[in-house]
Amino acid sequence: MRPLHQRTGLDARPASRVGHAGGFTFVELIVTVAVIAIMATLAIPFILTATRSLTMSRGAREIQAALLQARMVAITTRQNICFQPVTGGYAYRKATCAGTPWTGPNTDATGTFRPADNVALSGGAAIFTPFGTPSQTTVITVSVLGGNSTTVTVQPSGRVTIP
Repeated sequence: MRPLHQRTGLDARPASRVGHAGGFTFVELIVTVAVIAIMATLAIPFILTATRSLTMSRGAREIQAALLQARMVAITTRQNICFQPVTGGYAYRKATCAGTPWTGPNTDATGTFRPADNVALSGGAAIFTPFGTPSQTTVITVSVLGGNSTTVTVQPSGRVTIP
């Protein structure tokens, strides 16, 4: 009896690829690179927006923590402490916003804290009493390069919130 491939006329042996090396053709590589380039082009605006938004959010949390620290300094030193936005950062002042600067860890010689990520601050100053309550409600705007901004609010109870 003859083998099956001889009876059906089909060859069961794999086809030989004489002259064809394994790999990708030039056209396949060009198409793949073009698809990756299109996807990258579409992703760049999203990445830039997300980066600015994350920087602003991180800066707002840093200012929130700084305000809470000013509140704790006021309570522990038993004196009024003013959190004041200044050029290049913020500072704590003793007694009033015109008082002597409070210096401590992470301040320069003038008592200025430099926020990370080059965020800019604007708005009023918050004065915390020795009991940890602010003298008034204060809104501080935190902004980053590119126009994104958010606010950090000091409530009359001493609570510091970010919307």
